[in-house]
Amino acid sequence: MNVFHQMGFRDKWNIDCQKEGIGDGLIFSPINMESDKLLALPADLRQISFLDPQFYLLNIEKSSNVTYPFFPGNIKSDFSTVDLDVNNDQLAELCVDYQLNADFRYIVIPTRYVDALPTRYLENLSENFVYPFLDNKAKKSITKPFLLTVLVKQIMIEDEAKRDELLNWMTSFSEITGFYLIFENNYNSKQIKDFEYLKNVMFFIDILKKNELEVHIGYCNTEGLLFSAAMPDSVTIGSYENLRMFKISRFETTEGKQMRAPNARLYSSKLLQWMDYNYIESMKSLVSDYDKFFDDTQYKPLMFSLGEFRGQPYSWHFAKSEIYKHYFEVFTRQIKSLPNDQLTRIEYLKDVIKTAVSNYKIIEDSVLLDGDSDGSHLPIWYNVLNAYKKTL
Repeated sequence: MNVFHQMGFRDKWNIDCQKEGIGDGLIFSPINMESDKLLALPADLRQISFLDPQFYLLNIEKSSNVTYPFFPGNIKSDFSTVDLDVNNDQLAELCVDYQLNADFRYIVIPTRYVDALPTRYLENLSENFVYPFLDNKAKKSITKPFLLTVLVKQIMIEDEAKRDELLNWMTSFSEITGFYLIFENNYNSKQIKDFEYLKNVMFFIDILKKNELEVHIGYCNTEGLLFSAAMPDSVTIGSYENLRMFKISRFETTEGKQMRAPNARLYSSKLLQWMDYNYIESMKSLVSDYDKFFDDTQYKPLMFSLGEFRGQPYSWHFAKSEIYKHYFEVFTRQIKSLPNDQLTRIEYLKDVIKTAVSNYKIIEDSVLLDGDSDGSHLPIWYNVLNAYKKTL
């Protein structure tokens, strides 16, 4: 299974790690990287990567997305749904040509974002995006594989009729190789703890794979490890939280909005959690060999040398690059360690979860953790794996 970097702000961290062999490619973000900068990257880096065209909000102009020829606002200012109906062929051609010229691994068909599902939603997506892109593919005899972006809202997972309708639509396009799949949900916890939701996501991925379609899951947090049991083709790693959970606010204008800085967190494969640095500091004082619960990487000495490095204590801050580079290395290693056989993988994941639960018991004998740093998601994930296994 592949691991792609979900690119965003401070994308240099991702690029540096990919060049070191951490990851299998990049998913480029036009709202964060100008076109000239993207095209200046080495060809061999672009050839293993793909572009998210980011048509989610048609008329939101940012400093970098306007540098792409396919940005709708370059065709018409205040581009709207009505303009999409008229200009969809032109947009498709510009977007396909850009991806061909950049020589990406896949050609990606974009999608739109809606707050609530309108009437004829899937029909409109077909008419405005799928058909124009596939017509362009046929007209130019393009042999590169095409991925369709599908943004799966929570109601589409929870409502069986809507879920079946979406799956029937997705599996109806024979010219598409697979999907760039993004799950949007309303959970506020750092890890998803809803048994029914997670079980249905696993079922959703499973149906697509049984139809011999590629599935590339974007905006993954730690649950990407859980989803791996359904055998997707790739999951993603992202630095900040808005790259590990899809929120449309990332694509909106933020001028004048006050953003509260989050606490620094560090990922542990031995806990299957991002741990708040305050608890790491507490563990340092209260738990013997506290650092054994965190993975060894080239960045660990800076953060775990008894809190000091070159005579100076490590200053935890959410914008420190080593926190995220550590995660990229650890999570990629964790994904690459998964067995190839599906049933063996499920049992392996269950063992990993049980080990994490045991590790938490040791920690919580001395340090009490809140719901965003503890292992409260782990029993649910274990049960989801058992429920999914019963369907195989």
